[in-house]
Amino acid sequence: IDGSKGRQYFRDCYIEGTTDFIFGSSTAWFENCTIHSRKNSHVTAASTPNENKYGYVFNKCRLTGDSSLHQVSLGRPWRPYAKVVYLNCTIGAHIKAEGWSTWNNNDNHKTTYYAEYKSKGPGANPEKRLTWTHQLTRKEARQYTISRVLNGWKPEQE
Repeated sequence: IDGSKGRQYFRDCYIEGTTDFIFGSSTAWFENCTIHSRKNSHVTAASTPNENKYGYVFNKCRLTGDSSLHQVSLGRPWRPYAKVVYLNCTIGAHIKAEGWSTWNNNDNHKTTYYAEYKSKGPGANPEKRLTWTHQLTRKEARQYTISRVLNGWKPEQE
């Protein structure tokens, strides 16, 4: 199966890992999940194909981490065109102030779309995020619906 055409839906899940524990080229919606980091590394490493409008969307999720962690990034641009958006999420203190990573000093971050909307918690630092990332407006955030992101699929109605 070509992962770039895959659509995934996760609801009320607990997901934990170390480095890039959410990665790949699929489009995925995470609803009300706990995302737990176990290492000072990266939560996501999306490789969203350029032609895909959406990558990973986290809605009303909680990002937690082991108490010794303080340098976790929300994501790194593993491939060009990576797309990751956090909506209404609670961000723990383990997430570094700049939020994201440019990773390896390559140019992948120049084509990525990393965004947040109404992050809260000790790791939510919109004014300290990297300059090439986005803080969505209410109007922009409303464009992110399950049906739109998952190309017409409405798994919450199944």
